[in-house]
Amino acid sequence: MIYKEYKHNPPHLFVKNEKYFITASTYQKKKFFIQKEAKEYLKNSIIRAFSEFKWQIDDWVILDNHYHLMVESTDTPVELVEIIRRIHRFSAIWLKKNFTEYNALGRIWYNYWDTCVSFEKSYFNRLNYIWFNPVKHGYVEFPEEWEFGSYFTRAREDDKAMQKIINQYRIDQMKIKDDF
Repeated sequence: MIYKEYKHNPPHLFVKNEKYFITASTYQKKKFFIQKEAKEYLKNSIIRAFSEFKWQIDDWVILDNHYHLMVESTDTPVELVEIIRRIHRFSAIWLKKNFTEYNALGRIWYNYWDTCVSFEKSYFNRLNYIWFNPVKHGYVEFPEEWEFGSYFTRAREDDKAMQKIINQYRIDQMKIKDDF
């Protein structure tokens, strides 16, 4: 287990082979990812970066100005810093290249926060939170309508299992910073 503090960033706890709940937000909460192709590029950047380091992505959701992930670390958990750095660097470069109105902006990404999840209930509550985030922010009425999240596919594959998790693990008691 490694605990690191970084100047101007939240502290990070790195644990081998553990689940992490990650939230990242854009600079000044600006909605840089409104376009479908921007969300697709970000999704592919996330998948590519975690795959390169052999981390597993359990669940995810991408909104206009932030994203949430549930991932599993490897034997080298400090790689998380480099994984996020790559995602943010490549998605920012792509945005500025494809949407000229973003060229004048200095920053696209603000920061990311991670939480090491070691209890089953906490894990499933956070999955539920990821799935319902588009509903919380008013993008859709039901999570299965939001194509930029893992629930979109999961609900089609096994809706009964999804409903069981939703009913058993409530999100209304969770306090997660998400004022985007």
